[in-house]
Amino acid sequence: MKEKEQVITPVIDPDPYASAIAQHNANQLNVGFTRKLLTANVWFAASTFIAMIVIGCLVYAVLHPPVKYFATQNGRIIPLHPTNVPAYSDADVVDFGNKLILDAFTLDFVNYRAQMNRVIPRFSDEGFQNYHAAFTLSNVLSSIKDKKMNMSAMTSSGVIVSKGTLENGLYAWKVQYPTKLKLVGQVNSLPEQSFVISLLIQQVDPRLKNAGLEIGQLITYEAP
Repeated sequence: MKEKEQVITPVIDPDPYASAIAQHNANQLNVGFTRKLLTANVWFAASTFIAMIVIGCLVYAVLHPPVKYFATQNGRIIPLHPTNVPAYSDADVVDFGNKLILDAFTLDFVNYRAQMNRVIPRFSDEGFQNYHAAFTLSNVLSSIKDKKMNMSAMTSSGVIVSKGTLENGLYAWKVQYPTKLKLVGQVNSLPEQSFVISLLIQQVDPRLKNAGLEIGQLITYEAP
């Protein structure tokens, strides 16, 4: 007898493309993951580079701090700085000049000598000569002495018209102050007068002048 031949029924895949699609999706996931990983690495490298620059700058700043020199005078510590570069803010310089004008142009007939001598340290030799000449040539000083008058001053905010290093190597600011001066006597008073006071304020060694600044030139103009 002949044995019956077994009939093998082929298995038909209901979706012949399923495996290919699955493989494609897996590949897409790998590509997306790789892209994200690459982006993360780029950002990490960039942030690391920036951090290295910042750290390098900090290390340099620590190893190379700005040089500061100090001197002692009568137990007082004085910071020193080059006089050919600005060591003070514009506001500090303008304020220095404003206070000088108020002190130098507020005089009374009893104490005017002491009051004028008191401001000498804030002038250079030439600057004080300008200051004294402004009083004598305008006869203001004679009015204070002979007519027993008192002078008061009122200033407006100073305006810096120029700044830079002078030929003598000192850094300086030229500042103009609108100023009103008034002479009041025991018997009569003079009308208030308006002036523009121009100051050349220059840096000096603070061991010589405590403020580190002085008036190198003083010029008065009648206000327009």
